[in-house]
Amino acid sequence: MDIFDALISPFYLILVLFLAYKYKAKHQHESEAYKYFIPGLIAKIFGAIGLGLVYFFYYDGGDTTNYYDTATALIDLFLRNKSDFMHVYFGTPFYSELFMIKGERDFIYWVNDPYAFFVSKCFFPIVFLAAKSYMASAILVASLCYITVWKLYLLFVREFPALFKEFAFSILFVPSVTFWGSGIMKDSLSFSATCLYVYGFYWFIINKRYTIMNATSILLAAFLLISIKPYIFFALLPGSVVWYVALKVVNIKNGLIKILLAPAIISVGVLIGITLINNLGDSFGKYSIDKVFDTARSAQQDLKRSAYMGNSFDIGDYEPTFTGLLSVSHKAIFAALFRPTLLDVRNVIMLFSALENTFLILFCLYLLVKLRFFRFFLVIRSHPLALFSMIFALFFALSVGVSISNFGTLVRLKIPCIPFFISSLVIVNHLMVSKKNKLQEYT
Repeated sequence: MDIFDALISPFYLILVLFLAYKYKAKHQHESEAYKYFIPGLIAKIFGAIGLGLVYFFYYDGGDTTNYYDTATALIDLFLRNKSDFMHVYFGTPFYSELFMIKGERDFIYWVNDPYAFFVSKCFFPIVFLAAKSYMASAILVASLCYITVWKLYLLFVREFPALFKEFAFSILFVPSVTFWGSGIMKDSLSFSATCLYVYGFYWFIINKRYTIMNATSILLAAFLLISIKPYIFFALLPGSVVWYVALKVVNIKNGLIKILLAPAIISVGVLIGITLINNLGDSFGKYSIDKVFDTARSAQQDLKRSAYMGNSFDIGDYEPTFTGLLSVSHKAIFAALFRPTLLDVRNVIMLFSALENTFLILFCLYLLVKLRFFRFFLVIRSHPLALFSMIFALFFALSVGVSISNFGTLVRLKIPCIPFFISSLVIVNHLMVSKKNKLQEYT
């Protein structure tokens, strides 16, 4: 970052806020929820700026600078040799052709890391538009990614209009999500793609709005997730099937049939989801179903190395099989959703994450106690959106928890599931209170 960043970034910030105010003015009559549109966007933008400052001045570089450097290297190649750029950007370059874009940059991603290189290519047009200014690029990335997050928020509000305030805090203002999921990072794109997938699935499959835009939302989101973080797409599949099946069950008028079918919803969704993943075959490389257990175990073992200076946790060793995975599933899910705890704190950044996780633990315990544990699951299955959100959160938490042992990595990778997890708890609490109020009316 330099003086150029300080001069050009305010221009992009003013432009984005101007367009945002125009959008809000056009739609604010539709719902009271629109009063959170500008605050949510500002939180997203400042999260992206804060992320950049932390990486530049606290970590002295890292993932975000690597993505930015790779994108700027691609811009330099585009300006220098458009033929080589077309080959690198759209073709299938070899590792030996790295010299094409390796110039003044200390580190750039290349085809040996296809997921990271794809992310850098996604950031290329944004960094180009921002005239290679890091902060201006971060502002644009945050603003573009916010569009799908806002769409997700409106989706939840549409299902529960009275909870627009609660959903604002569970989707738009979660501290860890607005910080780690807003800047020039892989996590920003993957979370945005997750929101886009759910939005498209909701309108195309659940509400049967068979439009090109809704179909494109699903396909584009699936493409982005598969190209960036395939395990997120895997985690979405079982919940998607359960969501669809649960909607059919809810619409059944016969109460007895509904009671008999409801317990089978999760099993059907899980089986169909796993079958879909299995049929995808080897197209996902190390993330294919026959390799995913080995991949997760190897990654988890690597992150337990002493090089991480105590900022790690251990869920225990397990065999790279489905049975072995189940044996540590409870530890993995707890770690992904609730750690680091206050007992794990080693630095200031971990402290903020631990405080957020403490709130989540207390909120969960409150609901479990009030609903006497088993009734919690009875309540959550009563609404398809809440059921989908919880199943996705649990599947995602499992996939992250078994493959990550470093807290620094964990707080970033888990952000796609956190808004869904908190929102599902908000819905459960709302349904519990609503049912209690109705009973009081009749007594």
